[in-house]
Amino acid sequence: GKRANLDILNVNGINLKDLNLNGQDLKPTAKSFESMMNIYTTSGTVEGAEKATELLHQLERMNASGEISFKPERFLHNYNNVINAWCECERNGNASVSVSEKAEAVLDYLFEQHRKGVEALSPNNASFSLCIKSWCRSNRPDAPERAEQILRRKEVFAKEQSNVYISAPDYNQVIAKWRDAQVNGPDRARRLFKEMDQNYGSAAELKARPNTVTFNSLLDVLAKSKSRDLASECEELLKQRNELFKEGKSTILPDIISYRSCIDAWIRQWQKDSPQKVEALVKDMIKKYSMEGRKDLRPDADIFNLVLKACAHATVTWHEDIEKEANNTPISIANRTFALLKGKNEFNANPTHATYAFMFIAYKFHLDFDNSRYTPLLLMLWKQCCNDGLVSQFALESFQDCVLDYQFWKAIGGEERFALLGKTDPKTIKVEDLPQAWKRNVKPPKDEAK
Repeated sequence: GKRANLDILNVNGINLKDLNLNGQDLKPTAKSFESMMNIYTTSGTVEGAEKATELLHQLERMNASGEISFKPERFLHNYNNVINAWCECERNGNASVSVSEKAEAVLDYLFEQHRKGVEALSPNNASFSLCIKSWCRSNRPDAPERAEQILRRKEVFAKEQSNVYISAPDYNQVIAKWRDAQVNGPDRARRLFKEMDQNYGSAAELKARPNTVTFNSLLDVLAKSKSRDLASECEELLKQRNELFKEGKSTILPDIISYRSCIDAWIRQWQKDSPQKVEALVKDMIKKYSMEGRKDLRPDADIFNLVLKACAHATVTWHEDIEKEANNTPISIANRTFALLKGKNEFNANPTHATYAFMFIAYKFHLDFDNSRYTPLLLMLWKQCCNDGLVSQFALESFQDCVLDYQFWKAIGGEERFALLGKTDPKTIKVEDLPQAWKRNVKPPKDEAK
């Protein structure tokens, strides 16, 4: 037992002959070998992945010399485990070595064995998919390109080997990874999606067909593009896919993630009409929920908060004469969305701390400070926020940015009270300093980021 444990911890080498895990036979058994491999490949460390690789090579040599006898298919299974071990190192952010290069090196080794006629070591689906996953987790600038190269290698190999095939997750991962390439990412993602749709859209094998995740991966790349001007394209793609599915010409049915990506794209454009676009998308969700039975599209508070976020982030309009478009101004849209959340609604959606935070910001940017309604509206909104127990740090800071210092002090209980705590600057006030009743209903954040 001690001898085996020391070997496991030995950094400089592994000697399988020293293993005596069955108590009598000095030759390693399949069980002892798998136990060792499991320790190394699940460690999540570079050292563990390196030792697992060396262990496999040594085992191969011993098997070839006749010292031991293992089933050939176990080697491939464990080489895939090694690729996965390197993949886990990538996820853990270990940058001491290029771990995805290491994962690909194992795949290259399997290719080499295949060319030599060692069919038992011919790469399989898992070999490729795990390598793709590793590159998709990598932060290297060339990671999207490298991930797509592995995908191409798999496509070529699949034409030669009947047991290797393309599946939707292979494409989905690579399309999503192009989000990291701000310059040409959208073009590469579009190209891959179009290619997959043309080549596999009607494939007899369902697992190869593009699916909703494929579509959402493309929308995510477009929505988060640095250019910030692809919202119209996202929305057009959404409408197109809804129609194609309705006509029975596509198996891709946009879901709530699809709608959120389009909404995010409009919010990121910071345009005056962004709130209108977002509100229209939410209305489309409601229509499909109510009339088509799409229960998955039922909007919740987070979705309605995105309408408010769009209002808060839209181009400043407080200085404009916008009476002619009163129903579609950011303020009008924010007010009716807030009223929906505050009242009874069929979605059982209620205000959250982000609801109030975005309302404060919307008023700040779209209601003239000199307007006689400005201060009373904000103070009334703050009072409602406190009464609802929804004062978070986000809501507090948003309110503080909207009013004058003396108004802020008065709203939170008086400057003198906080002076006793050594706090004389409004910006030093934290939500922890306020009464518990004011924050009693604030839930841990999910997606309500500033």
